[in-house]
Amino acid sequence: MTFFDNFTSTELIAAHRGFRAHRPENTLSAFKASIGRCHFFELDIQLSRDLVPMVIHDPTLERTSNAVLKQKQYSLSTLKVNGWSLLQLKTLDMGSWFLETDPFGTIYRKEIAPEQLSRELPQSIMTLEEVLNHSRLRRIPCNIEIKNHPDKTHDKKVTERVLEVIRKSSAAERVLISSANHDYLVIAKSIMPEVSTAALQHRRHPDNLVEYLQSLGVAAYHPADEITDPTLVRELRSAGFGVNVYTVNSRLRQRELFRMGATAIFTDYPELASS
Repeated sequence: MTFFDNFTSTELIAAHRGFRAHRPENTLSAFKASIGRCHFFELDIQLSRDLVPMVIHDPTLERTSNAVLKQKQYSLSTLKVNGWSLLQLKTLDMGSWFLETDPFGTIYRKEIAPEQLSRELPQSIMTLEEVLNHSRLRRIPCNIEIKNHPDKTHDKKVTERVLEVIRKSSAAERVLISSANHDYLVIAKSIMPEVSTAALQHRRHPDNLVEYLQSLGVAAYHPADEITDPTLVRELRSAGFGVNVYTVNSRLRQRELFRMGATAIFTDYPELASS
């Protein structure tokens, strides 16, 4: 069984970091808001100082938390996620920044009421284990993107730690592991062959793409929208790979990609065709 066996639809909508246009990204609020609007949701992984897989996109904390205010309290010299322990990370407010900055203009356009957001605050950072075992979220397949970890210790451990959580949560059949660091994908397949993987790529495609993806053992390719065209999709689908394109917020472009034969699109505004 692969990740794609979870679906009967051939045109899949993936909620990029949850419903991040209406809620603070990668939080329980964003994931819950995407339920009923997507076939699966996507999240990002960074490791804490104590090697716990944390659900956050950036390698640093300042954009999506109040870590700058907490930093002095903990006598920490860094705002990097991997410089904070799980217990320290758990004290952060991961939601108020969205209300303050309105990053997609959705509060300004009255798509989401600030009063509704306020009722859901504060949001805390989640561990991967919390997401995979949450009573509502565990019913929905999940794309786990492992961010690149340049730090030597974390680079060696991140894939292993993610797989430990997947195994502990009995989640192998409902997750897709993706990464722009393709070495992580090779490691994942060597440790847990039954898990599905996907190679994330931006700017340009690797040479001899089909043969390259076959060597990685991936189930899918995740190209940026800017480097996706009909020839690419046709070639990869004919070779048996899923093609999941990011990040596509235009409904017109989504329809174009599905007509090309794309398997899924990642969007900040998840909406199922039936809705």
